[in-house]
Amino acid sequence: MKGQEFGMLIAIFLLFNLVGCKVQEKEIQNNKMVLWYQSPAKKWTDAFPLGNGKLGAMCFGGTDVERFQLNEKTLWAGSPSNPYAQDYHNKLKKIQNLILEGKILEANNFGLENMGAAPTSFRSYEPLADLLISFDKRDSIQNYRRELDMSQGVHRVTYSTSGSEILSESFISAVDNALYIRIASKGRGKINCSIGLERAKDAIIKALPNGLLHMDGQIVDVEAPKARDENAGGSGAGGEHMRFAARVKGEVKGGSITAVEDRLEVKDADELIIKLTAATDYNLAKLNFDSTIDPAVLANENLNKLIAAPWLQSRQKHVEDHRNLFERVALDFGNSPKDSLPTDQRLLLYKEEGQDPGLEAQLFQFGRYLLLGSSRADAILPANLQGIWSDRMWAPWEADYHLNVNLQMNYWPADVTNIPETLDPLVNWFALIAKTSKPLAKEMYGSDGWFSHHASNPFGRVTPSASTFASQFNNGVLDALPGAWMTMNLWDHYEFSQDKVFLKEKLYPLLSGASEFILDVLVADSQGVLHFMPSSSPENQYRDLATGQMMRITSTSTYHLSIIKAVFKATLEAGSILGIGTEQGDRILKAEAALPALPVDPNNGRLMEWRQPLEEKEPGHRHLSHLLGLHPFTLITNETPELYEAARKSLEWREQNGQGGMGWAYAHGLLMHARLLEGEKAHKSVATLLSKGKKSSLMNTIGPFQIDGNLGATAGIAEMLLQSHTKDENGDFVIHLLPAIPEDWSNGKVSGLKARGNFEVDMDWSNGKLISAWLYSRNGGSCSIKSGDKLMKVTLKAGEKKELTLETISN
Repeated sequence: MKGQEFGMLIAIFLLFNLVGCKVQEKEIQNNKMVLWYQSPAKKWTDAFPLGNGKLGAMCFGGTDVERFQLNEKTLWAGSPSNPYAQDYHNKLKKIQNLILEGKILEANNFGLENMGAAPTSFRSYEPLADLLISFDKRDSIQNYRRELDMSQGVHRVTYSTSGSEILSESFISAVDNALYIRIASKGRGKINCSIGLERAKDAIIKALPNGLLHMDGQIVDVEAPKARDENAGGSGAGGEHMRFAARVKGEVKGGSITAVEDRLEVKDADELIIKLTAATDYNLAKLNFDSTIDPAVLANENLNKLIAAPWLQSRQKHVEDHRNLFERVALDFGNSPKDSLPTDQRLLLYKEEGQDPGLEAQLFQFGRYLLLGSSRADAILPANLQGIWSDRMWAPWEADYHLNVNLQMNYWPADVTNIPETLDPLVNWFALIAKTSKPLAKEMYGSDGWFSHHASNPFGRVTPSASTFASQFNNGVLDALPGAWMTMNLWDHYEFSQDKVFLKEKLYPLLSGASEFILDVLVADSQGVLHFMPSSSPENQYRDLATGQMMRITSTSTYHLSIIKAVFKATLEAGSILGIGTEQGDRILKAEAALPALPVDPNNGRLMEWRQPLEEKEPGHRHLSHLLGLHPFTLITNETPELYEAARKSLEWREQNGQGGMGWAYAHGLLMHARLLEGEKAHKSVATLLSKGKKSSLMNTIGPFQIDGNLGATAGIAEMLLQSHTKDENGDFVIHLLPAIPEDWSNGKVSGLKARGNFEVDMDWSNGKLISAWLYSRNGGSCSIKSGDKLMKVTLKAGEKKELTLETISN
């Protein structure tokens, strides 16, 4: 062989090896984004979630009966209601005066007796239906596998039976607003099954020729005692309320599909394709259902658009759309033999052995997947307590919008993990909540601002809400600032995006209105100190010094003081950026000077929950409300060392006494430890989220399923890798790389994380030390890069990406 030919063969050999290595590496990375099992789901939380922000499905992967439990985001029982006690404003004044006089018990008893109003609560988010595919009896099932590919947003089931290989794929397309299912049989066996929709109540289902299945319904709410009401204080008026519709189209290759009563019967098919879409008559602009909207017409129109579309084309459009969002961020802690294990086995091993960074990376990406599935840019409503997935006719806590930590936590990962579009439905709904509350703020509080209490819904509930009259007072009346807190999520979004149009047109009116409400309701004592009252600290109690009784009512809890300080600070900065609001700004500055300081216990150095050192009913309470200054706000940083240490001690105290009990509580503790730069303690919280309870899936099942535990975990892991909430002496954001890395994550790489100032960051590290980092600026600007104790000033042009030299940023 000539030397030239031999050299060419060697080059080709090396090229194929290089290409092969790259393909193999890509397959490994893709496999890391796959969750899988060797058996169908038995529990609802073991099923795989699909969603597009409007439609949701939990996929069980059954071989006898395949169940897709369906939700449509806007389908809620109930109707608009904003009850409040008669003469609310004057009664509130009486409570405030009693508190100022030190008559706490009297104020509490007066409030319990006089501040309730029926209905104390509202009705629940409801499931749409179950789509059931019931197969004829088969031989034994072999080689079963079901999986969720998070990077594609595709659910897949494969197995062998009756001499055939069965492949089932499903996805919910945001492009088409539809659920697609394809079941194919390869071999001598054919597909024989029936397709049906089932709903517990309020629906009529019928099968039609040409493979059509229709469901039309209207929620009929019945008041107690004729029907069970989950809330003892009532959930609102009965009546014929929201209407809904679902449309199914079945198509077969080979065989036949026919309508039989309320089901479709499939005989001897080689392939079955199902397309499903749904609608309600909910109108966001009205925060109500709307008789001018016909959900049947909407569902029919959408289905007609889908009928002619080939499966592969619809699938390709969906995968491309999903990947464009999901694959913006990649996180890898290295390869492990455990990467090849089924998810349930991997979780069991994790509970026994602990160490599995790859599973922790999956938890991070699963949270991003869930947020995308329950809150897309064109979704009508934000993610609720269960995101979009709920199987109960009356969900825990109505699957509502809880504004005293839960809704906030849902959206903490949105910006930092580079999916800010998920915030759009939150912004749109929340602006209407503020608008709805303005006349109520005037009537109830004598304020020109706006407010929302802690529990809301698609019908614009802003007045105090809870399951009982006592709870309505303690959880509702005593907490009028959750709406103000919610604006801080949107302020974070501005800091990440630097979008001045958003700031001017959407955010500043909300901030200014929240500050106006606070200014109007603050009360001065005889010393001129301003107080927020009545107040509380969710959902803890203290022992009153005068009476020895446990109660919630107080004046200016640290929780409320932190919200006030944070909202005032953001409003002032927003006004300064826009060059507006100077009159209000002067009033804010004057009020700020009269507010008390964040309180530190002189005996033990802990940040206190109330104004005085008091005995807590639950020292290990799940809420960390008094530590909001540390996270999510930036009132407490290492630049305020006394408060920083006080917050650390207070968090330690909570945890020593068993803090947690709910997934979101452990997630908030994780975020706090990250802000304290405590990597090992933050990692311990991650481990708790993955191992506590009888877990066989990544769904947050510490307590009833709530999505906030998943989304808070994702935000917390991001905070361990990257922080950007402080500023340098020039007012530029400080981007802290690897601020809280635990030993288990000594090696890894991440790309696409967002930092405030609209920067993106890519990093590689080994043995806990940074190897390389890249910084990309979307709109240009300056920042400081922090790694270890080193600080580097960086200025980039719009669209510029720069490698950060290790000599400058490394220890």
